[in-house]
Amino acid sequence: MNSFLKTIENNLKNEEDRNMPKALFDNRNYKAMTVEQADALFREIALITVRIDRVKANYEKRIAELKTAAELTLGPDEAELERLSHELRNYIQSNPERFIRPRQHLTDYGKYGVRTAVKLEITNEDMVKTEVRRQQIPALTLIEHLDRKALEKAISEGKTIAGCELRRGEIASYTVSKALLED
Repeated sequence: MNSFLKTIENNLKNEEDRNMPKALFDNRNYKAMTVEQADALFREIALITVRIDRVKANYEKRIAELKTAAELTLGPDEAELERLSHELRNYIQSNPERFIRPRQHLTDYGKYGVRTAVKLEITNEDMVKTEVRRQQIPALTLIEHLDRKALEKAISEGKTIAGCELRRGEIASYTVSKALLED
């Protein structure tokens, strides 16, 4: 049983006395742990990481195989769809008088025809910005974001900036050997 569960179990046993301090974290077992025990713990972490990565790689390989199979199966249909779509487009464009009213021809399978589409094309962004400012059109937006590196540098140089602080500490971490992962 790990120490966290032991702590919870101990807390439940002592529940009668609510004024007693409750341990949130007890590091006595970890202080007593030897380097060999920590190495064994990390070995288990590394082996589980390798197992997880192998399963993921296997599924990614299967997904790639399925995608390839789908492309081979769907390839002829997609080519035929492209050919037929071009034919229908050519029919519609060659007979615009048939699509004045109604603009769409309804069938049991859906509809086809023409529709109005609008797309704004900006050929000179600087010129547009100048015109928008001159005519006072509310079309410019300003996106502000904080430069974290500049803030860290300023605070490191001794400046005080309300609303942020630079916190220093240590992070417990591990890295599984790439050679182990590549096997």
